[in-house]
Amino acid sequence: MLTVMDDPAVRPIFPPAQRERLFHGFLEAAPDAVVIIDADGAIVQVNSQAEKLFGYRREELVGRPIELLMPERSRSSHVAQRQAYYADMHTRPMGNGLDLFGLRKDGREFPIDVSISPLRTEAATLVASSIRDMTAHHRLEDELRLQTRELEEADRQKDHFLSAVAHELRSPLAVLTQVAQLLRSPQAGAAVHQQAVGMLERQTAHMARLVEDLLDLSRVRCGKVTLRRVAVDLRTVIAKAVEISHPLVEARKHHLEVAQSPEPLCVNGDSTRLVQVVSNLLTNAAKYTPQGGHIRLTAVRKDGAAAVFIRDDGVGIPKEMLSRVFDLFAQAEPAGEGSAGGLGIGLALARRLVELHGGTVEVISDGPGQGSEFVVRLPLLPNGPDAAS
Repeated sequence: MLTVMDDPAVRPIFPPAQRERLFHGFLEAAPDAVVIIDADGAIVQVNSQAEKLFGYRREELVGRPIELLMPERSRSSHVAQRQAYYADMHTRPMGNGLDLFGLRKDGREFPIDVSISPLRTEAATLVASSIRDMTAHHRLEDELRLQTRELEEADRQKDHFLSAVAHELRSPLAVLTQVAQLLRSPQAGAAVHQQAVGMLERQTAHMARLVEDLLDLSRVRCGKVTLRRVAVDLRTVIAKAVEISHPLVEARKHHLEVAQSPEPLCVNGDSTRLVQVVSNLLTNAAKYTPQGGHIRLTAVRKDGAAAVFIRDDGVGIPKEMLSRVFDLFAQAEPAGEGSAGGLGIGLALARRLVELHGGTVEVISDGPGQGSEFVVRLPLLPNGPDAAS
């Protein structure tokens, strides 16, 4: 029986039997697991918290070596540490600065924090270990580290955003300055005025698209986009998207091939937003395909969904970037001189709009110089013309 040794300097308040009950009551009331060992490392006593923590019954532990409760890789070093502690006994944390692990009866390891204290009894000096499961603490630390990385990434993206916006605005502003100089010139005739007006229209349209993309992305990220969903035939969506993308495709001298399904591809969607998705993907293909390239758009019913494939023979995507191509501001170098720039938000916006429609978008590329293929899948309407087959 474990009995705490009387201190001769202190007048006894309780008789020995009552003190024994108080000690065991305190042991059971302790919030952490408590394991008491002797000088040989044999377990003398444990509390119910230790039983719960390690999964053993008390009688399975008493008399067994304390190393039973730790991973095998730690056992030999712990024997030496335990022996060293008996040479200089005082209350302290165990393994300060080390990652300590306990071992449950079922073989599962878990992180622990241990404090050890000498416990003097009438028979011998024992060591009491207070053991706390640190799994939740470590999970919280992992979450905090993840949040820190996310904040750092957000800060990096903010800097990238400011740089990208400044770069994107510099070109049209330079053109507008040139237009102003042309219009101010007394030698400017009607032809020059017409040229200046054309430049003015193109650059202001470019800046308007830039602002609209930024606003759209902000609305989507904040959940403020309201989809006006009706039954939409994707063939109509594709026709409008091709029309919108035509000026860039023509300017880059690409050959665009469109293969539409002979049957309607009816989805429940917002026609304007779906046109935005397809035109963004077509614009991306045109930007990253060298002049005179080929782009093929195919819309079919596949595996019970409406699928849109946009394939180009452009610069391709490095393997390490495939997982990031839809991230905000992710952008490879455009293909060659005169290619359209951008903020790198078109694909991010397209993915978010597709997901709002309950669909998916993915990218496939065999690497640099091998072209790319973007695939959009949207749920077909169950009662639509395409549903029966």
